[in-house]
Amino acid sequence: MEPRPRTVTMRFPAELARIGAVRRWAKAQLPELGLHLNAPRVEDVQLVMSEIAANAVVHGCDGGRPDEELTAALCLTPTGVLRMSVTDPGPGRPEPRKPGEGATSGRGLMLVAGLVDRFGVDEGPDHKVVWAELDLPGAVRPSPATVFGRQVEPQVVVLCSGTPVRVGRPRSAVGMRLGQQPELDRIPAA
Repeated sequence: MEPRPRTVTMRFPAELARIGAVRRWAKAQLPELGLHLNAPRVEDVQLVMSEIAANAVVHGCDGGRPDEELTAALCLTPTGVLRMSVTDPGPGRPEPRKPGEGATSGRGLMLVAGLVDRFGVDEGPDHKVVWAELDLPGAVRPSPATVFGRQVEPQVVVLCSGTPVRVGRPRSAVGMRLGQQPELDRIPAA
């Protein structure tokens, strides 16, 4: 069975006062998704989530509608792509713009575009999803292998030859067919 993306969502009222809660939620969910990021990347995720959430409130909900709930989501694929998104009911596509000199707003999407690997909008009949993706393959902690229905963490085993190897879930489990042998990682001698 192929590993599935892991997704967490949060519903929040369309109010600018709730953007701080979205930032805190995003940071708290990263370990839950299995991500272990350094501080600058955590701050990038928080900034991206707060910018697209604020855009949803300001532009998707005309500056705020406490009666309208928006959905923030974080989705981590097995290959380490983190998709951050916010769904709102507003029409139109957000476009990065060049703010005038002295402007106090209008730079959010430029910041997002500078931090992420991909950025886009998916439009539905009564909503849109603004999303941004970060490629984080090295930050994904491998999930434990399942042996006879029980989860086991990868471990080091010394074979009769005296060569230690790491066994457990192979690195490239995606696309592996039944009957294929997983590659073992050789551990250098100390």
